[in-house]
Amino acid sequence: MSGMWWARGRNTLRRRRRHALVLAALAGGALWMILGAWQASKRADHTFRGDLYLNVGAALIMTLLTYLVLNPLFRELQTATIIEHPRLDRDALIERVAQSRELVAILETFTSMLEGPYTNRFLDALKTALTNGATVRVLLLDPDSPAVRLRAEELRRSDTAVAIMNNLYHFGSLQQQLAPSARSRLQVRTYATAPSVQMYRWDSKAFISFFPVNGKTFDAQQIEAFVSTPLGEFVDDRFTELWDTAPVPDLDACLNLQLCLRQAGRDLETCEARYVRVDGTWYIAGKDLVRNVARHGLAGLSAVLRRPEVTDHAFTLGEADELEPEIYNRALQLFRAKYGLDGRDDTESQVIFNLVAAPALTSV
Repeated sequence: MSGMWWARGRNTLRRRRRHALVLAALAGGALWMILGAWQASKRADHTFRGDLYLNVGAALIMTLLTYLVLNPLFRELQTATIIEHPRLDRDALIERVAQSRELVAILETFTSMLEGPYTNRFLDALKTALTNGATVRVLLLDPDSPAVRLRAEELRRSDTAVAIMNNLYHFGSLQQQLAPSARSRLQVRTYATAPSVQMYRWDSKAFISFFPVNGKTFDAQQIEAFVSTPLGEFVDDRFTELWDTAPVPDLDACLNLQLCLRQAGRDLETCEARYVRVDGTWYIAGKDLVRNVARHGLAGLSAVLRRPEVTDHAFTLGEADELEPEIYNRALQLFRAKYGLDGRDDTESQVIFNLVAAPALTSV
């Protein structure tokens, strides 16, 4: 409980930082001017400077008091400007995201803005925002978490995990189109606990909706509000908590897996692989991996994943196509959604291995 209150206090301080800086600057300036006036009053030849300091100090005090009085009124006006929409206004969202200069934040199971006719327009809007200096932060539900299965039932959509994978594919493709200076500002993470709320934020405002029962959030009632309102702060706090505790730290980790290959008790080399997870089992693929397996052979080959959630755990490699066809086809479906693969892709990218946990922990 204390940790939760600490997080909320930290978030409140973060949001109020600008207000605190303004108040501190006004108070400090007023104090400095009044002290200057007091010192000048001791010297008869500096009466003009003393009067100037005194007048400016008094003006700063009045400005400080005015700010303290008017700021809550502006906050109340922002609360009064909450607008209700029967569903997500996709066209308005695309336009406002493209105009963002500071922050775009998305909290969703998966975003339907990357499906159907809106995909290219929304990606263009995100690219424009990033080019203009905005940071884009996206939180998607972990496609192999228990929460995603619950959401799939609520949405009555069995391909929810596939939709999340396809979101990752689009964000990965967008990242490759960006200039190096903008790539670091496209930030994507996954979370594993259902937040029960959706948010599309652009700078100081957001579309907010709570997850309906047996329905889709973008078809549910949307609330357009300033993030500084109580409702906006509540959802922003939830976003921050999920962001700070996300086990996968960035988009590269969402798309790529670093692993160290071992054989006969010795380390071979570190390579990179594509990956998906199905019911807790890791499935990996990729040209770099295939070349290493071809060089060393599968016999006795194991891998240690460079991931915080599975540190020091060794896995043996097996060929996934030897598993039950239903399991293999599911893994292949997720690979194709996550990496944009199709039947025409090269053979190396279609070779999938499954990882089986070794019976004992192995030191790295």
